[in-house]
Amino acid sequence: MKSIKAIIATTALLASVSAHAQQNLGLEASPNFRELGGIETKDGKILKDHLIYRSGSFTSLPQEDKEKLAETGITTVIDFRSDYEIKREPDDIPSSLGAEWINSPIGNIDPKSMQQFMKVLTGPTFSTDQVDSLMITANKGFVDNITDFKPLFDHLLKKDEVVLFHCSAGKDRTGFASSLILHVLGADWDTIMADYLRSNEAVGKIDNSKLEMYGIPKDRAAYMMGVKAPYLEAAWDGIREKYGDVDTMLEEEIGIGEKEKKQLRKKYLSKK
Repeated sequence: MKSIKAIIATTALLASVSAHAQQNLGLEASPNFRELGGIETKDGKILKDHLIYRSGSFTSLPQEDKEKLAETGITTVIDFRSDYEIKREPDDIPSSLGAEWINSPIGNIDPKSMQQFMKVLTGPTFSTDQVDSLMITANKGFVDNITDFKPLFDHLLKKDEVVLFHCSAGKDRTGFASSLILHVLGADWDTIMADYLRSNEAVGKIDNSKLEMYGIPKDRAAYMMGVKAPYLEAAWDGIREKYGDVDTMLEEEIGIGEKEKKQLRKKYLSKK
């Protein structure tokens, strides 16, 4: 499974490298930063604003970004990245935010496996079908590290916390985590997928020319940076194959049963 984790981490690291100095969804240095507020559930309720945020990493934030973050009221930052990723690009969270930073890595990334995936991206036999196959396999592998997402939900359950969760690019690990949150809160599949695919708005505006330093042609980089519906579908398929359904997994592995769902919906949902 090391190589599968490395695929996710490699694409995320490269995305974060090329993301700097690009402005898209509010933060210049973290273009995939956004909140879940405003998303509608199946029963017609909406997620409250300014309570749950998702993003990519926060490396070398300009002062303007720090000021915007300080205004969010975020109390807890949950970082899904490995020690290897964090050492390369540590978060630059402003002290004025006063948030608690928590490292909650999803899996254990092996740098050697990341190098092997880089060879695929730069090699002569590269194909888009090959990338899709690798990403589908990698996302399906989330089920093998599913308990790593429990700390996120533990903090979401706390009464007064405003939570930001992120990985490197904010699209794979973060996208999957967001899909679980939205499911728990009662969003339908189309809404969940729309949030997942919204990452393409951010990565689509990234200057991929910086990835040439890694020997990755621009067209390959652009393809690799995106997310596609089959990626998330594969992650959920992996859960269904092992547990039967997502709700069984949530209760058995993450501790989110009906009682906890009601608590979360009471905290995060409001009437239109």
